[in-house]
Amino acid sequence: MKNLIAFIATGALFVTGNLLFNSAIAHNSATATYLGNEGVMVVHGETKILFDAFYADSYGQYALVPDTIVEAMMQGAPPYDGVDAIFVSHVHGDHFTAELAVAYMRANKTVRLYAPQQVHDAIVNSGVADNTPLMARVFSYDLAPEDSAINFDVDGLSIAAVAIPHAGNRPHIQNFAWRVTIDDETTVMHLGDAGPVVSNFSRHTQHFKSRKTDIAFPPYWFFDDKNGKMILHDIIEADQTIGIHVPKRAAGHGDQWRARLGGDLFTDPGETRNTPGE
Repeated sequence: MKNLIAFIATGALFVTGNLLFNSAIAHNSATATYLGNEGVMVVHGETKILFDAFYADSYGQYALVPDTIVEAMMQGAPPYDGVDAIFVSHVHGDHFTAELAVAYMRANKTVRLYAPQQVHDAIVNSGVADNTPLMARVFSYDLAPEDSAINFDVDGLSIAAVAIPHAGNRPHIQNFAWRVTIDDETTVMHLGDAGPVVSNFSRHTQHFKSRKTDIAFPPYWFFDDKNGKMILHDIIEADQTIGIHVPKRAAGHGDQWRARLGGDLFTDPGETRNTPGE
């Protein structure tokens, strides 16, 4: 992982030998690529992370990751090569499938997976990992909604997570809101299938306010709910918000869906968004 530094013209210059440097530094922008349902790849410089990228169940209504993208990820083909970390929000089949995730980790020998404890248990119970050394790259956390956020740094990533209850009153499902800062520059937040319940977020207000989020990926139903809108605007306060988990019928009709819900959405696998450099 590297920080790539670009020098920009500002009118104030420093001269060292024969080299001319600008006094202001612009951070690189990040690129978010939609994979399907809640699957997103975020790239900043040479660092790449994946959210909810490996799953096999559409439940008849959500977009699967296209076979061409799955094959490229498994083969480590550009632009899906060199992924540093995988984050999983929760164990449901439209977000995680143990067989796919383990196959990817076998093909990519250094990638790490971060997830709720239930995801770890699903891998173990599936038998596909067979307690191999691969499991040393699976990092799981047993968080309840009332627990404080976890925070840790590893290889240029500042990682934090809180448990936000799953939408639709599913208290038995561990759903994590992951916040990841890449190279101390770009911070992204993935909410999984969080429900738009104000109290579930307000108890963690200090966590959400502790670091500015550049891009947030909430499920699209936050845009169509007054409490969801309040959470996004008053608690998370991301500079950029892109809705995910949009039904597959929205593919090819993104503009209509964005106009109807009054916010940006990922609707077609492969589409991208850029964040402005600072």
